[in-house]
This record gives sequence, C-alpha cells and structure tokens, in this order.
Amino acid sequence: MIQRITTTFRVALAIVALAAIAVAAQAGDLASRPWATLLERAEARGIVARAEVDAAFAADRELLAKRDRRRAETEHAERARRVHRRARTQALDLGLQLVALWFRDLAAVAWGAEDVVYAVDRLPALRAAAGGADPASFRRAVELVEETRERLLLNVSEELACEALAYRLEAEVGGVPVA
Repeated sequence: MIQRITTTFRVALAIVALAAIAVAAQAGDLASRPWATLLERAEARGIVARAEVDAAFAADRELLAKRDRRRAETEHAERARRVHRRARTQALDLGLQLVALWFRDLAAVAWGAEDVVYAVDRLPALRAAAGGADPASFRRAVELVEETRERLLLNVSEELACEALAYRLEAEVGGVPVA
C-alpha cells in the first residue's frame, strides 16, 4: 500500500515537472533549463535498469566456469549498456509524450472542447494557461514534440534535442500569459 502511494506521488511529481517545460516555454523563461529535470529522471531510470541487470549477472557469475567468465563479462557489459540506454530513452520518450498531451489538452481547452481533456485534474491550470491563446499554436507545439520524439530514434544527443525543443516551443507558444 505504501509503495503504491509512493509510486503515485512520484508520478504526480513527474507530471508537474513535465508541465514545467510547457509553462516555461509559454512564459519565455527557459533560463532555468526545465528540460534538465526530464533528462535527470530518464537517466535515473536507466541507472535502475542497469543495476537490475548487474544484480542478475552478479548472482550468475559465480556459477560460470573460469574459462567462460571473460566472455560472459564482455557480453554482460554490452547488455548492461544497451539496457541502460533503452530504459533512459523509453523514460525520455514517455516524458515527451506527456508534454505533447499537455499541449494537446491546452489546444482542446483553447478550442472550448474541455470534454476531451485527458488531465481533468489539472483543468483550472489548463484554463489559465490556454486563456486567450491561439489553439493552432498549441497544435503546432504537439507536432514539435512529436518530431523530437522521432529524432530520438536516430540516437541524437538527448540534451540538445530537449533544449532545441524547448526553444522551438518558446517560439511557437511564447508570449502567452501563464498563471
């Protein structure tokens, strides 16, 4: 029960941190580097995944014959690196997906279609952020986020991709009053 509450709390904190990217882009306040939190969370997920693989290998390592250990250690190092990268990329992709959903919800509110909003618990914040804004700019913001998600598949620098996204979002939706 406590673990479930803790997980729910972490998810809520992650959503607030991800919404910070959208809010900072709207306010034109990117000096605080809001994408850094997303990258840190993705890296933390990669470290946890790697630790799980390392623990499983450590348990099996003693059972290997001495002549097979060097090959197994080399294979393990490669597998651990891939698992770390995959988990980090998946966490980053999920974070960007949530940012896109935030902008989608902003567009829905700006168009007056609040009944299709996913983040109904954040509806007052969405109303405040979308007030008087051009709904088409929010739709274009969703497209920018989706383009960045596609770029991540090509092994681009994740930090540069997120930073570029933040500045593109600022250019697209910046100047919109944020509560």
